[in-house]
Amino acid sequence: MKIIQTILFLFFSCLIYSTPQIPDILKYNDREFELHHFSPAHKYFEDNGFIVPKEALETTANSNIFMFKYEIINEKLFLTDVKIFVEKKNENGILHFVEKSVFKNYFPLEDKILMNISSVTVISYGETIYTEKYGWSDAHSENYLIFEFENGYVKKSLDLDYKKFKSESKKQFRKFKKSEEFLILVDSERMKEEVELYNEFRPKKLHLNAEKLIQKNIFYKIKQIE
Repeated sequence: MKIIQTILFLFFSCLIYSTPQIPDILKYNDREFELHHFSPAHKYFEDNGFIVPKEALETTANSNIFMFKYEIINEKLFLTDVKIFVEKKNENGILHFVEKSVFKNYFPLEDKILMNISSVTVISYGETIYTEKYGWSDAHSENYLIFEFENGYVKKSLDLDYKKFKSESKKQFRKFKKSEEFLILVDSERMKEEVELYNEFRPKKLHLNAEKLIQKNIFYKIKQIE
């Protein structure tokens, strides 16, 4: 039985990571939010040379191995838990995966660690709304949390529904467009690559130029919320 399970585990672990990844979690105002594009502890662990425990298992659903949990406490962003998957036998002697906290492995004298980051990030939540135009399917979330962090502190935050999020995006873009950073970004090689990648498979009627793509992703381009 164990041989069969080991073979199956190796097979699924070798699949291309098309499987949705287990999201990290942010606790904020007594609610938990899934993090899909923002998780500063990954870089924090890399920068500090933290070693993955030998017992940690990598699956198609956790290609980053670590699963992080954060909490905003008194307007500061803290890392509060670090988990891994390990192999464990159940009461029938069958091996299965369970989560194990390894926070104390790295921070034995702490119960939370300040994430000293400075950036603007967007966390979507609520129902996913699907739309179709010119034969192309797209999706957006029902609501958006936007945080501006400065050295780990929440300098500003917004909690918007999709309509207000779009309106706020346009407002932020109008201000950003007047800056020198915009002129540098719009003509940069990185921006040209982003435009090409965005338009690659979309119908021509949905193609965006650099300016429109910056507006669409304005909160990922700015350093502070105006």
